[in-house]
Amino acid sequence: MSELSPLSNPWGLDGLSVVVMGAGGGGIGTSISRFLGHAGATVVAVDVDAEKLKVCTDRLEADGTRHIGLLADGRDKDAIAAVVENACELAPLRGSVQVAGGMWPPQWAPFASDDPAFDDVMALNFGATVTTVRAVGRRLVEQGNGGTICNIATTSALNGMPYGSAYAASKAAVLSLTRSLSIEWGSRNIRVNAVAPGSIATPKSASTRKPGDTDGNDTDVIPMRRRGTSDDIAKGVLFMMSDMSAYVTGQVLCVDGGTSVRPTYNDNEELPVFVHNEELRARLRDW
Repeated sequence: MSELSPLSNPWGLDGLSVVVMGAGGGGIGTSISRFLGHAGATVVAVDVDAEKLKVCTDRLEADGTRHIGLLADGRDKDAIAAVVENACELAPLRGSVQVAGGMWPPQWAPFASDDPAFDDVMALNFGATVTTVRAVGRRLVEQGNGGTICNIATTSALNGMPYGSAYAASKAAVLSLTRSLSIEWGSRNIRVNAVAPGSIATPKSASTRKPGDTDGNDTDVIPMRRRGTSDDIAKGVLFMMSDMSAYVTGQVLCVDGGTSVRPTYNDNEELPVFVHNEELRARLRDW
C-alpha cells in the first residue's frame, strides 16, 4: 500500500502557481483565489475588468497570499499565453480554474428568435475555456510533472435552460471537453474536472434583482432551502485542485444544495404533486 500524504498539509499546492480566470468582482472567482491562496498556492488572478480585479487582489493582499493580478481576456490567445508565462515565472504551474463566463439578462431570448447574443455567449463560456485550457495544458505537458484543471460549469448544463439555451449549451460543451481531456491527458498525470454550481448568491447575481428584493420562494426548489455562497463553490474547487482528489478526473461535482437530483414533479413541500391524499401527505411530511 502507498503511504498516506502528510495530513498536516493535504493540499499539495505549496510552491505552485494556479491561474484563476475570472477572479475579480468579489464573487466565485475571488473566493476560489482566496481558498487556493490559503492552501499554499501562488495565485495568478486574471480578469478583463481592472476595477473588479482590484477587488480580488486587495483581498489576496490582506490575506498575505503570494499573488499577481493580470488583465486579460480569455478569448485572446496571445493574452492567455502571456498569463501562462507570468504564472510560470512565479512558480511551477499547477494548473488553472476557468470561472469567467455567464449570461446577462439582455442575452436571454427564445431560441426561435433572431438572437445575436447566442454566439457571444458561446464564445465567452466555451471559447474562452478552450483557449485557456489549451495554453495551460500545453505548459503542463512541457513541464512533465502533471497538473490539475478545473472548469466551472452549471447544473443547467446537465438538464436545460429555457430562454437561456446558449448558456446551457456552452456549459454542456465545457463538460464534454472536460471529460475528453481527462482521457487524453490522463497518462500525463493531468487531471481535468468540473464544478457545477446551482443557485449561488454573488454580487453579479444580486445586480439582476430589484432593490430590496429577497430570495422569496426561490429556495422552495432547493432541497437544502438556501442559496449557495461563493465559498461553497470555492471549497469544491479546492478539493478538485488539490491532492485530496489525486485519483479523481473527468468528473463533475455539483455544488447545488441538491437541485440537480430533485424530481421535477415535487412541490414546495418536496412531495410529488400527484399525491393528493392528505393523510398520506401528513405522514410523509410530518416526520
